[in-house]
Amino acid sequence: GPTGSPTTNVDTSTGTDPDTSSTGGESSSTGDDTGGPVVPPCPYEAVEAPTGFALEVVGEDLNDPVFALGHPTEPDRLFVVELGGAIRMIEPGTTTPVETDILFLDDVQSGSESGLFGLAFHPDFPDDPRIYLNYTQQPNNRTRIVEYTLDPANGYVGDPSSARTILALHQPAFNHNGGGIAFDTTGHLVIGMGDGGPQASARNSGVLLSKFLRIGVEPDGNEDDPLACEDCPSYGPFDYTIPDDNPFAVDDGVHAPEIFALGFRNPWRWSIDVVTGDIWVGDVGQSAREEVSLVEAGRDYGWNDMEGFACFGGGCNPAGPNQTNADGLTMPIVDIAYSPGSSCSVIGGAVYRSCEVPEWDGVYTYTDYCSPNVRALRWDGNEVEDLDVVIVTNGGLVGNGWNNWGDVYFTGGGEFTGRVWRLVPTVD
Repeated sequence: GPTGSPTTNVDTSTGTDPDTSSTGGESSSTGDDTGGPVVPPCPYEAVEAPTGFALEVVGEDLNDPVFALGHPTEPDRLFVVELGGAIRMIEPGTTTPVETDILFLDDVQSGSESGLFGLAFHPDFPDDPRIYLNYTQQPNNRTRIVEYTLDPANGYVGDPSSARTILALHQPAFNHNGGGIAFDTTGHLVIGMGDGGPQASARNSGVLLSKFLRIGVEPDGNEDDPLACEDCPSYGPFDYTIPDDNPFAVDDGVHAPEIFALGFRNPWRWSIDVVTGDIWVGDVGQSAREEVSLVEAGRDYGWNDMEGFACFGGGCNPAGPNQTNADGLTMPIVDIAYSPGSSCSVIGGAVYRSCEVPEWDGVYTYTDYCSPNVRALRWDGNEVEDLDVVIVTNGGLVGNGWNNWGDVYFTGGGEFTGRVWRLVPTVD
């Protein structure tokens, strides 16, 4: 496995309920007969009695890494997204990236809450060597979803001339851009959009800001030119596909057909469970609550009527975790009180599925930009088991990641500056 030094950790172990574990502790990385990636067996020796959680270095000498994603069929080959516009690659058995960028986007608007945010491999990668990027573009900070082709026979270097814009959306301000992007288990592209700074778009179901979107990347010959927000310019037409099973694919005159789910403030870091396909999102709050939600088709997650389980501008009918209240708003799995210096911007992590620690199967970990703590929880579909703080760092984590073995990654600042870290067990 990768090498590195664990950080300070809290002695916290967890048990697995066989009735609620999706895999029973086995590796989820064997591939299947449905055309998904064929992944080599998980390589770690199982740790049966971990005494705690820790982080080890798997990537270093990077510049503002915000996301790390394992190659679909070589999970320990990491592709790292840097905020300034570079995609870097770390080869198996090493921790430093290859000298040449895989790809560099020279039109990225970077700084503060702008930059290159997300990366997704085509579902048939590397046979189909296309990737998809989510970034903010100079000079007007618009969000762009762009397709590029890599060359697996030439160190995975990307071809700048292969760029094809899938979608571009206006951003009324520099912040709350969302930024995550991933393919779901059906091969459709999921895009997380924030409210763009102003809150007006949050309750408007006819525009795309403040929503999770779901589209097919292949052209269908129909022009698509959606609005990001009220009275915003559009940059189309584009040519993508609306999945037939999108919750609003049939025109109801109210909802944009690209919408998968509604009511998000700034889903900065989110992830897809490599076993179940569930979408876990850390949605950054405003001034009271940070939240972690399980995103499901057609649901409305409340912003800006609610912030976490609390009232914000209306819809003040709290319900239980992941339940829908009397106003049709779905609650988060958990929320965290905003507190400058300890909680100000949730950093969603990923669900642990690695064979290295069978007891952790199904555990979701997350952190906060202003907190030294990495936290964990389990969700059995009905109740939350809060595992509390599992790692204490010196703070500054800003990003996440995962691979098809079910490893969980974090990236960020503080002692984490320029590094990618993997969640690992400690044994006394």
